Amino acid sequence: MTQRSEQLVLDYLSEVGLVLYGHMTAKERTAYLTSVRSRINARRAAAGRDDADTVRGILRGFGSPRDLVEREVAGRDLDIEDDELIPPRPVHAHRPPPPWRGGPSRGLLSLLEGPGQAYVHIRGRRADRAARGDRGPGPLHGLASVARHTPGEAVALLLLLAAVPWWWNLSFLWVLGAALILLSQVWAARDKWIGVGLPLLSCAVGMALWAGDARFVDQYVQESLAATGVVGLGLASLVCAVYLYPRALRSARAAEGAEER
Repeated sequence: MTQRSEQLVLDYLSEVGLVLYGHMTAKERTAYLTSVRSRINARRAAAGRDDADTVRGILRGFGSPRDLVEREVAGRDLDIEDDELIPPRPVHAHRPPPPWRGGPSRGLLSLLEGPGQAYVHIRGRRADRAARGDRGPGPLHGLASVARHTPGEAVALLLLLAAVPWWWNLSFLWVLGAALILLSQVWAARDKWIGVGLPLLSCAVGMALWAGDARFVDQYVQESLAATGVVGLGLASLVCAVYLYPRALRSARAAEGAEER
């Protein structure tokens, strides 16, 4: 059992648990998740391998968490009038919105700490809670987590961002970033295709849009690449960095959760 494959299973079960809210009581939800975990482990044992790709294939066989719940718990909804049956909402559902969505602003401290817990659900009732004493991780904490738990992916993201401003003439760093993306054990095959293929495609489109003139093919490639190809490469690198970062952050937080357990 590898740490990466176990993280994939835990992430999947966590998403299933979130989808189950409103369909089962807390006790029933725990029993159902235990049953799904047992079925996943049985397929892992039958496969004879436990690498990340094998586990991803097994989870794809179950379908997305929402599809799984709709298929196996279809038509079952709790009576919203019965406070005893309605499971408590996740704690993060009671956090106040961030400053950019109308919530309170705490200055630079809010970058290191997430929004405080405004309420806590106790036996079907909301009770006020001191927000200062219970705060979640903020954006900078997420960056630090990615750098600590997935250093290779963090370096790849930095190299992608370094290729964005084409006037710095650092587009060659994208090649190193692409190599780290392909070697990553965190990003899936589809993520790697997007992270490497999209900048190449965008670069080729930028070169094709070059309005200059060259007598020979090698001159055309050289001049169009320097003029418009690097622009397409930089823009696509920015898009890929935005796309890949949340996936690296999810893996880093799963690793943090495993350490805490």
